[in-house]
Amino acid sequence: MYNTEKRKRTRRPARGLLTVFLLSAIVFLPLHAATDNGCQKEVMHETPFCDSLGVAGCDSIYEQDSLSTHVGNTGTGGASAAGTVAQTWSDRLHLSLGEIAKEADAAYYNTAICVWDLEVDSLIWEYNRKKVMRPASTQKVLTAVAALSKLGARHEIRTTAYYTGAISADGTLHGDIYVVGDFDPMYSYSDLRCLAADIAGQGIKRIDGTLYADASMKEKDLYGNGWCWDDVPSKYEPYLSALMLERGKMYPNFTNYSKDPHFHPAEHFVFVLSKSLADFRVEPADSSKTDIAYAMKEYPGGGHRFYVKSRTIEQVMQRMLKNSDNLHAEAVFYQLADLNARKYSSWKDGARQVENMLRQAGVPTAYVKVADGSGVSLYNYSSASAMVSVLRYAYRHDDIFRSFYPALPIAGVDGTLDTRMRRGTAYRNIHAKTGTLEGVISLAGYANASNGHTLAFSIIINGVLSANTARDFQDRVCEILTR
Repeated sequence: MYNTEKRKRTRRPARGLLTVFLLSAIVFLPLHAATDNGCQKEVMHETPFCDSLGVAGCDSIYEQDSLSTHVGNTGTGGASAAGTVAQTWSDRLHLSLGEIAKEADAAYYNTAICVWDLEVDSLIWEYNRKKVMRPASTQKVLTAVAALSKLGARHEIRTTAYYTGAISADGTLHGDIYVVGDFDPMYSYSDLRCLAADIAGQGIKRIDGTLYADASMKEKDLYGNGWCWDDVPSKYEPYLSALMLERGKMYPNFTNYSKDPHFHPAEHFVFVLSKSLADFRVEPADSSKTDIAYAMKEYPGGGHRFYVKSRTIEQVMQRMLKNSDNLHAEAVFYQLADLNARKYSSWKDGARQVENMLRQAGVPTAYVKVADGSGVSLYNYSSASAMVSVLRYAYRHDDIFRSFYPALPIAGVDGTLDTRMRRGTAYRNIHAKTGTLEGVISLAGYANASNGHTLAFSIIINGVLSANTARDFQDRVCEILTR
């Protein structure tokens, strides 16, 4: 668990007058900074004096460029002191990350890195931090923080059932049953069996009407904006419907997705419900029919609610972040979209809510593109700086952080980091969200540094042909941040 009291310290103690005098001279020393093409040029550092001391004075990561940023890129920080005085943690960090920067300069792929010290609220190292790149599943960081900020951890995703009409003395329902979906990604066959039992529990033995599925909470498209058509439906690009059973897979085994272009998960839901009601001795009123009729239709209102199954955002977020579950992420994304309080909410409604959170975190949304909630879309774009801004925003708000941080994978322990960083200082000291797409490997989260500070970091790699190459690079950066 994180230490709330520790996190409240956001500024360093004031230095002595002599220290201020010495550092004021250092600020104006000529430094070597890497240009975008990898060449070296001599520059005069123009950082405000308070920033060169690492004192927090900016509300946005985009506004701050610290002295250590440029030193870190060239790997020269603390070199003059080597052999004369013991190197500080900061010296060692900059020297090691400087070598990482040289490796990134020489690589065929594109890399962006941003590291922020949350204890002193200061940028301590960066490499291409403002470059716009594809984030892959670290997009889930934006979705999760936006949801916790706008909705709260206890926000409920509810599947609700109503019946219309009246139940006669002989147990016949002269009306219909509506199941209204709210995009619960965890709704299971056992949940549906409980729904069937509750229908029978109303004293209903026969239904003179229809079982209706209402999936009007979200838009009718069953796939995300910018998803690859040749991958749907699949484990990583599942059906997206406000009402579905066992992740939209087919009855009775729930192991495969239907390839029928006319298949709809919501209609399949009430088909399975019709089958299950027979086990509870609920039959069609028309004895000539085998199954109770089912179809899709919006709930008109005015019925009797008899069933609610709910799950919280916090419950859904565990698998969303730990296991990088795309269906769970889209479910959370559409909870944000549903804030517009109208039917058939679209991905644009969800994107608008995420962008609102980004502005609160100090991120210029002109350089971020939100296309879905999971990061599957090829239309998502972000930057290492934007990711760290959101991580910083979450860290500064306890109501967000207390649910967000425990849901992140832990290096060498669980989730999508269970097989990575099992040795060395990064083990158990990295809590971060991974991201993987063809040519994209990303990592964003928190590092427990050896000096006792908590660091927020983001590493985005685009254009890489070997996922293992990129992950090894990221793991070595994490090792540096924690030793």
